[in-house]
Amino acid sequence: MAKKAGKRVISEDQAVELLALFVSSAQLLMSEPAHYGPLRLLTATERLSAMMLERASPETRPFLELAIERIPQMHMQMSDVEAYSAGLEELNAAIGECLVRRAGLE
Repeated sequence: MAKKAGKRVISEDQAVELLALFVSSAQLLMSEPAHYGPLRLLTATERLSAMMLERASPETRPFLELAIERIPQMHMQMSDVEAYSAGLEELNAAIGECLVRRAGLE
């Protein structure tokens, strides 16, 4: 992958907020149902995407916008395994496209 110029996309306060989410989620997962793990990872993805959006590159912005739009819908579909899986597939395809754009391999 081509190396991109190091541009700060989140502040230290935002990073600490995400770290708190990661650590508290890890503890909560010890007593929660297994299917909460993906939900917590998607919550972190949505929050990080929102934090990055304003300063993101044109190559990354489409994925961030999709994550911000799509993940709240997925939270409501958690009990519909097919719809939830389709949402995960959509996001995985989108992050793959993002990586291709960022590497200049389009």
